[in-house]
Amino acid sequence: MSLNASTFTSTHRKINLRFASWVGLGQGVLLFAVALAILWWLMSATPGFVSNDDYYHARIADQIIEQQRLRVEFTALPYTILNQDDFVDHHLLFHLYLAPWIHYGGMDGAKLATALIGAGVFVAMWVLLRGIRVRYPLGWTLLLLGVSSPFIYRVLMTRTQGAALLVLIITLYCLFQRHHRAILPLGFAFAWLYNGFVLLPAIVILYALAVWLERREIVWQPVALSLSGVVLGLVINPYFPDNFAFISEHLGAKTDIETSIRVGNEWYPYTTEQLLDNSKGALILLALALLWSSLSRRRSDHISTTLLLVAFLTLYMLLRSRRFIEYFPAFALLCGAAAWGREPADFFNLLPQIRGLRYVVLAGVVLFAAMNVRTTVIKARDDISHATHPDYLAGGSSWLEENTPAGSIVFQTDWDDFPYLYYHNTHNRYLVGLDPTYMQRFDSVLWDQWVAITQGDIENPAAIIEGEFGARYIISDTRHQNFARVADADPRLKMVYRDDNCYVWEVLPAPQQ
Repeated sequence: MSLNASTFTSTHRKINLRFASWVGLGQGVLLFAVALAILWWLMSATPGFVSNDDYYHARIADQIIEQQRLRVEFTALPYTILNQDDFVDHHLLFHLYLAPWIHYGGMDGAKLATALIGAGVFVAMWVLLRGIRVRYPLGWTLLLLGVSSPFIYRVLMTRTQGAALLVLIITLYCLFQRHHRAILPLGFAFAWLYNGFVLLPAIVILYALAVWLERREIVWQPVALSLSGVVLGLVINPYFPDNFAFISEHLGAKTDIETSIRVGNEWYPYTTEQLLDNSKGALILLALALLWSSLSRRRSDHISTTLLLVAFLTLYMLLRSRRFIEYFPAFALLCGAAAWGREPADFFNLLPQIRGLRYVVLAGVVLFAAMNVRTTVIKARDDISHATHPDYLAGGSSWLEENTPAGSIVFQTDWDDFPYLYYHNTHNRYLVGLDPTYMQRFDSVLWDQWVAITQGDIENPAAIIEGEFGARYIISDTRHQNFARVADADPRLKMVYRDDNCYVWEVLPAPQQ
């Protein structure tokens, strides 16, 4: 080949690579914009946040800017393991990200911040699929909208799960591209982001196992880096060493939830019928990945094996607790894409006499996927539309803020009402919130008294509410009718506020003897 021909070929190759790079960038930007538009449309189905705890996360993030400090002073739950002396922000990195959005943009700003993370998950998955040479990565990525309606619902909560999933996908990309140095900062960030920090090293260990199974090579560096990053994130932490005590208390309360007090529904597993109904897309993809090993003549490599192991790990987590629905569907999709998207499907080649039907079958698969996406997205929007209105408890909270001393304790009748109370009113302190075990593990006797009072089992509760809990005011939602009946009969309790959502009582002074 002449010099001119060689130069022309080299130049042509560079132009093609540059063009492909610009096309890829354009696809990524378009995917981000489309995903963001869809996710924002879903979140617009409710005027408020998607779930209860979102209100707490928004307000505690705002406190970082209000107080101008990394370790915020949290006094809202004095009778729990999150009391002022022991408080640990175990989602610190997420709150740092959320802080400017909620402080300057209000609720809509926080919701937009959440949608941006969700769109980032789509782009990260697309980049990962391109990196492992999956054909049609854009189509596979958009299929994420059809794997599970609870998955979409939980990713759109203003909580850490979307960000945690994003970090884990980035971690897998770095592993597959052998960017091992990035694993340490990712581990550090994950420890600041999420109290389930063990998940990142677990995935790295599964990757190392997959590499060993493929070529009997021990890849210890990413494992050591992930563990080092997590440990450094726990130690180089504004809440060190209190964070270690909190981890022990919080996770210890969840090891045997069947025999402990009733916690939030997210900690309990789905029934088989529920799982099949709301996540059949993810289950089908996992089943297809397993079927591939029987139909394909290609030996599994460490990429397919890693994704299969991670899918099984997150499926096990999901079977234990429905809150892990934010992980399994995404990794089931990655597993299926890695199995069927990186080579021509052998399934059609097994039946050469009807090979002409491949396009019919392909069209049927695409149609089924599109219908599933449509059904899943509509179901997710319907679920979001039933979220609690942001004005819930706002009236009672405002009355308490205007008519009670700063820092005074308010007795509330439902632990799950705390996020709304705290969001609307940081002026007061409350008894229990975020997780009922936080109070039960702080003082089990006080917890038992609180339960008995809120269920209406104690007549004339004013003396105990004032004497044992130090509360002069009570707020209750309108569903606690037994408590309302007892409170109305107590001569020392005077109703001072009521609306469609709540009642507020004042504890009157004891009569002089």
